Amino acid sequence: MPSQLVHYFNPDFDHFHLTPSEKTDGSVDHYNLGYAQNVITGQVLAERIPEGALLPPSAKSEYLRQGDTLPAGPNTKINPDNPAQLIATENGYVFYHNGVITVKKLLNVRRDVDFHTGNIVFVGDVCVHGSVRTGFDVHGKNILVKGTVEGARLRAQGNISSMNGVKGAKTAFLEAGGDIRLPFIENAELLAKGDILIDGTVMHTDIWAGRNIAVKGRLQGGNIYANQIVYVAEQLGGGISTVTSIVMGYNPHTLRQLHKVEHAIQKLRTSMEQMKNSMIKNDFLRDELEPKLVAAQKQHDALFKRRSRLGESMKQETFGTAPRVIVPGQVRPGVEISIGGAYLMIQDFMENVCMYRKDDEIVIESPAMDKKQ
Repeated sequence: MPSQLVHYFNPDFDHFHLTPSEKTDGSVDHYNLGYAQNVITGQVLAERIPEGALLPPSAKSEYLRQGDTLPAGPNTKINPDNPAQLIATENGYVFYHNGVITVKKLLNVRRDVDFHTGNIVFVGDVCVHGSVRTGFDVHGKNILVKGTVEGARLRAQGNISSMNGVKGAKTAFLEAGGDIRLPFIENAELLAKGDILIDGTVMHTDIWAGRNIAVKGRLQGGNIYANQIVYVAEQLGGGISTVTSIVMGYNPHTLRQLHKVEHAIQKLRTSMEQMKNSMIKNDFLRDELEPKLVAAQKQHDALFKRRSRLGESMKQETFGTAPRVIVPGQVRPGVEISIGGAYLMIQDFMENVCMYRKDDEIVIESPAMDKKQ
């Protein structure tokens, strides 16, 4: 009996001709265009059914094609539990290539990430051959950007790297479950569970590293958080007028969550105060604002409890390596260093030094790279 092929992806998909989708409110979404059709290992890609048979519940009639065989391509196979089905053997994106269903593990975006591509969300590794423009997101397992990262958001389960660096315009945010490596970065925020390596200069950037931070050039401006080592080869700080702060001895990820909760509490308190003042000045607003004030108070109490839990968590966390700030080059006045509660403000120019905590004080030693360390 003749068969039909039911596809569980769009067999006519063309990433060169993406169209914006309409939102529920009637507006058009120009940022999420669906650049890749993601699939995971074991997912059913296509299925043979008898001609004229009812479609499976999850199938779409527009994805139905004539065919008696399953066109198995790379990274696909016949389902051993159901010979009528073709499944993926790898995580990746699915498409037709040379007449067969193919799954590719690496997504090459051979242009800028912009309004032509929309945001990139992929289950595997992503290589962007151009730049990532302001306002766009790239999500993937590991991410390589051959161009420049502008005011964009990159999130990777593994590592992130950019060959042309980051010009963040104060809105760029890069988050990696592994390491981050860049030639330079300015006006951005970095968050990595592993190490962060900057081959050049760091300017006005907040950095949160689960392990070490190494900067081969200058580190000037911003707030730096790390567990183990902060290494700056050439210059730390930009002078009194440029605030450069280093905080060590706490889990940077817990500390960042605590900062976010603190910010949310302050914002909520301001809003609650405004509602109270409005009710005092305009009694007719009381019926409208009182329920909102009650809800805000509940949210405030929940945030306060979360802040307490995070604070307790920080006290209990310990690290095997004594945190150190190592600067073979120059340290300029105005740099603030805090290690496990001990605090030091750098008052004078220094060179070739190592700073660490000892007996609740921050000790400065020279040379920076003592063999005992």
